[in-house]
Amino acid sequence: MEKLIKKEKFYSNKTHCLSAGIANIKSNPRDIEENKLRIISALDQFSKNKVNLAIFPEYCISGYFREPEKECRSYMEKASLDNLTDWFDEIIQTYVNETLQYIVFNGLIKNREDTNKFFNTNFVLDRTGNYFNKNKTYKKTFLPGLEKKYITSGINDTLVLDTAWGKFGFLTCYDICFPQLVQELVYLKEVDGLIITAAWKKQGKREYKGLQINKESYYKIQWDMALPSLAWQNQVWVMAANAVGPHSFNGLDYCGGSGIWAPSGIEMVKGSDNKQELLILHNIDIIHEIETERRDYCYINDFRNIYRELKELNTSTRNLK
Repeated sequence: MEKLIKKEKFYSNKTHCLSAGIANIKSNPRDIEENKLRIISALDQFSKNKVNLAIFPEYCISGYFREPEKECRSYMEKASLDNLTDWFDEIIQTYVNETLQYIVFNGLIKNREDTNKFFNTNFVLDRTGNYFNKNKTYKKTFLPGLEKKYITSGINDTLVLDTAWGKFGFLTCYDICFPQLVQELVYLKEVDGLIITAAWKKQGKREYKGLQINKESYYKIQWDMALPSLAWQNQVWVMAANAVGPHSFNGLDYCGGSGIWAPSGIEMVKGSDNKQELLILHNIDIIHEIETERRDYCYINDFRNIYRELKELNTSTRNLK
């Protein structure tokens, strides 16, 4: 198994602040045991380097499923998180403590009402051990292409993790394309950061012949633009774990580029687009940096002010009628 390279940085010398670990890793859709070993290797390093919050990519345990459908469904049943509770209990016992307090995973949970489908689920391992409790999970809302065949949308589902360092809302991959989800988390739930799990592919061709522009990795360009934009447009932290490398049935590459972006949108640490890496950023002053960014221009306050004026205008209009 390929060695996981560590990329470690220090945001400040404030040791009481958050240390986050992001796994920019691949997963094999044919070998759950190999994926579990890779995750354990990452957790060993995160634990050794005193990480408080560890985040893994979408489908980090199963790998991203593909066709043929019969083979795919058989594998998904095997990879369902419902079958892995003993392993999660062991991880909690081995790794979760006063330092490493939260581990974010993503995987498949059976839909009890439609047994032919699953939920794409983010969940959090912590000291409570209640990792499948509805208050600890987020079921992906927006489903691209092939995923709709196998997955049920978790429409209206949200997850906010309230920690000693700040509040974090959850999104999964394609969700980041929909501002309404982000606005609900930032403007209504008042989160300080977004935790994103993804298996975002690299390939995607866009050609503009008149300008002699031909891009073979358009989806990677999307990813590289979207994460800093989410941070600065909402003045919150963004922590994203994306899969990397070739690990799907049809040979697509996933673009990596996991990382952490400050509320300014400026990159704090970022992973490779072709190599496995463990990203560690120590002593992140979550709240202070948000307050600093919002000192001159506070988007949330400006939004609330104009929203209040619109409500008052609508009320006055109705009264006139």
